[in-house]
Amino acid sequence: MIDASELREIHPIYCYTPKGDTVTFDSIKTLIERTAKVHFVPVAFELSEISSNNSSTVTIEDCLIIYHPKHRNNYINFVIRIRRDGNTAYISKNEYGTSSLLFNSDGLNEEDENLIAEKKYYESLHAIFKFLKC
Repeated sequence: MIDASELREIHPIYCYTPKGDTVTFDSIKTLIERTAKVHFVPVAFELSEISSNNSSTVTIEDCLIIYHPKHRNNYINFVIRIRRDGNTAYISKNEYGTSSLLFNSDGLNEEDENLIAEKKYYESLHAIFKFLKC
């Protein structure tokens, strides 16, 4: 389970669709999987929950975590949330976790192969997210 205070907002509302009932974590996962496969971007998924603690109320929200299968704990993960208002679905994208290279790059050469690979991974995922706008 993810603590909501650990999330970093990338886009307040990633996209919305008036046919909100057709937007599910499975449909989002399928779109990302297909697009990532075409572009040779490795992705893995995990369904999880986000816990928010406001005053005396605890809120639990479902989410989809997208991560690099070989770098689950040392690359930034992306968290997709779906919020519904009537028939409209709002999809937001957050970052979660830290990068062992990006945030600790003291003494790292910008040409370091691992750093370049990680940056390319993020660039590829962001391109996929832009492509998948509703």
